[in-house]
Amino acid sequence: MRRFFRSTRGEWLFLAANLALLAGFLAFSLLSDRRSIAHGEESRLATQTQVIHDLLLSQFSSIRRAHLNLQNELHTAQARGVNPMPFVERRLQGFAEVIPGVRSMSLLNASGAVIASSRHELIGMNFHDHSYFQLPQHSDDLATLYLSPPYTTALGSWSISLSSRINDARGKLAGVIVSTLDPERLSQHLQSVIYAPDMWIAATHGNGQLFLMLPELPELPVPRGHNLLGAGSMFQRHIESSATSNYLSGVLPGSDAQRVMFIQTLRAPELHLDFPMLIAASRNREDLYAPWWRSLWQQLLLYSLLAGSSSLGLCLTQRRRRQNRQLQRANERILRDKNHVLEELNQQLQAQSNALQAMAFRDGLTGIANRRRFDEALTAEWRHCRREALPLAILMIDIDFFKRYNDHYGHQAGDECLRAVAQTLSGKPGRAHDLLARYGGEEFVCLLPNCDLIGANIRAEALRQAVADLQLAHADSPSAPCVTISIGVSCCIPEAEEGACELLATADQALYQAKQNGRNCVASALPGVTSTAHPLPPGPPC
Repeated sequence: MRRFFRSTRGEWLFLAANLALLAGFLAFSLLSDRRSIAHGEESRLATQTQVIHDLLLSQFSSIRRAHLNLQNELHTAQARGVNPMPFVERRLQGFAEVIPGVRSMSLLNASGAVIASSRHELIGMNFHDHSYFQLPQHSDDLATLYLSPPYTTALGSWSISLSSRINDARGKLAGVIVSTLDPERLSQHLQSVIYAPDMWIAATHGNGQLFLMLPELPELPVPRGHNLLGAGSMFQRHIESSATSNYLSGVLPGSDAQRVMFIQTLRAPELHLDFPMLIAASRNREDLYAPWWRSLWQQLLLYSLLAGSSSLGLCLTQRRRRQNRQLQRANERILRDKNHVLEELNQQLQAQSNALQAMAFRDGLTGIANRRRFDEALTAEWRHCRREALPLAILMIDIDFFKRYNDHYGHQAGDECLRAVAQTLSGKPGRAHDLLARYGGEEFVCLLPNCDLIGANIRAEALRQAVADLQLAHADSPSAPCVTISIGVSCCIPEAEEGACELLATADQALYQAKQNGRNCVASALPGVTSTAHPLPPGPPC
């Protein structure tokens, strides 16, 4: 067997078998990558459409509750013989102001004339010919919420309305409540979920008429109001499938570009909608798989180079075997040179390994020390302070309502907020042996060797004030209009060999107390002592 592999034919067969195995591995890897791209993109598009679906579901649910409330109050007023108009105006104005995404809310009489509205300029206008009036006019169902096709409003904006029927005491049509959506507000939400230049997201009526599509791409000349339910279209296939959601591929009217699309239907049973809304998010297939194709060509090129170089190398090796000792001595010199190159490469690899080890102690997002670095430093400082009988303090820091910040401004803005807070905390003057680290998520921790509780509280208050002075806007925070932090402080003189975890847990309890006290404050505690947020007398700085 050894002679066979050392023979000319055996070496070529061995090379061919290895190249075939490598080709199979590359093919399997590329196909797996392509499937991973498809599954990953389906998940991302599904997530974006779900965000808009949940937003519209919340808006429609609020509108339905407002309509039912008005229906009940109007029926009560009729039964008591009271004129309901004085409070109807206030109700419409209040509902339009508090329900997100509603531009106007109006009450039409049985002839289609506006008798009350949150927009006074609409009072007196007659909308008898509009679908949002005719749909409830020709139906006796009071529970149905009628979704009008997209249309241009009397004030010149492109919108969709939701309407409900009101009956009089005899069961006849008494009027219609109409809520008109704000397309600008919805456009902002649609724009917020776009994550790629070739991506668009659209909202359409259940009959296929396009309501909004963002962004308006030149290669997709689809006008507003255009019906997308063409034969064989992706929207038509989704409707015919009767599924709540579908991941499809195809082309749009007026375009030859192949696209992938995730379509989701908004038709919750509790809304009693007569027509659903369709939310669709799409990517260009060519742009989506462009990185995969680049990888394919690169690997094909590398494989060709490898196969050619391997074949050439084997040919040269076999030729060398037939040469005399003079060529053998030349080969030995070449081998020594290659060994020298390998030694240099090993040195470079060692240098890179050392650099990677240094990077392992840094948080990739904020650039400060990470959890691993903190754990090692805590163990070392605990032993040092125990040996020297010195105090050791820990500040546990948490950004207040950071999840709401992420939900309100987006994860990219959340990352920028984490960097800004970390830079501020690390830039606050301190001692050289103090350590600030990212503990996880929006939590930071500060290790203060040889610092008592009073000094640690002073340092904590300085850090809290420094972050507040950043004035990073946080519109969704219940505690302050800007980004703030809460800090838990704990301090002790180490006595036992093991006890650092208890000190850390005490700081965490103090942080919890700071949150209970309303956030944007400092609370402190000693191990085994209940935490407090009362101000401490001034002491020497850390």
